[in-house]
Amino acid sequence: MTEIVECSCPAVDDVPALRAYFEREGFVVIRRLLPQAACEAARQAFLREVLPARHAYFKRHASGRYERNVYTEYGHMKYPIMNLQDIGGRRFRQFRQRGLELLTHPHVRQLMQQLFGEPARLVHTMYFDGNQATWAHRDGDYFDSSAAGRMIGVWIAAEDIHPDAGRFYVVPGSHRCIMAGVDDPNGPHYKEQMADFVRTGPYDCMAPMMKQGDVILWSALTVHGSLPTADARHTRRSFTGHYVPDSQPLRRYLSDAPTDRYIAVNNVPVVLHQDSHTLGGMLKATMKSDYPLLYAMLRLFSGVRPYG
Repeated sequence: MTEIVECSCPAVDDVPALRAYFEREGFVVIRRLLPQAACEAARQAFLREVLPARHAYFKRHASGRYERNVYTEYGHMKYPIMNLQDIGGRRFRQFRQRGLELLTHPHVRQLMQQLFGEPARLVHTMYFDGNQATWAHRDGDYFDSSAAGRMIGVWIAAEDIHPDAGRFYVVPGSHRCIMAGVDDPNGPHYKEQMADFVRTGPYDCMAPMMKQGDVILWSALTVHGSLPTADARHTRRSFTGHYVPDSQPLRRYLSDAPTDRYIAVNNVPVVLHQDSHTLGGMLKATMKSDYPLLYAMLRLFSGVRPYG
């Protein structure tokens, strides 16, 4: 059963209790961790730069490809954007910068250091507007630190999230469950297995009420997802990131190893997944954002669909 509840988590300044709660439950919610003004600045940058951009290409979480915005019947962006740090060009500079500043905010950086016991780096980012109804899953089945389960996800509410918007949920304690081996975490068998675990497993689901500036952190082995949207008029504008300890490499199971190139935001290393350090990479990233029609034409002339 999934409950929409107010969580009773330790205060952020009680580090031993916070770490003990996280290790026991596999998640923790921190209220008002981030300034509302910073969240609102990032939200407004999305509304100003990204939402109206009907022709620009962004890498999508659902497909893993570069695609244009798809809109819901109420004009929300349906599919989340993956890896803000790889967005090139000038058109989305404020959205990219404001989002990364939130995800690497000193309060987040300090929290990660307290949970890891060492500095951390940001290896993956996302932005949500509408709800694509993410299936139940464990991040560690896709990518993780070299020590299984050490990666930590962070979800930041950029606005007050309405209960009908498709709220983020976790399964407390599921990080301690031993599950059968995973062949393809994008395949139907995996999705069925996880859905069955959520429905009939030994743990209840929890969908915390999230207000602007609230943050939820979870283990790479904690089962989580998003509830179906009950009222499509509402959005769930939020930023997601994944951190690994500085001392441990990132391990990816579904794609090639990540690059060793980083940018620094708020003194946090943020991994780059595209070859934006080369002239060709910079031109390609700029075309996707600033000259999308030219980019689409070049892809079509090369005989490749304009997704890559």
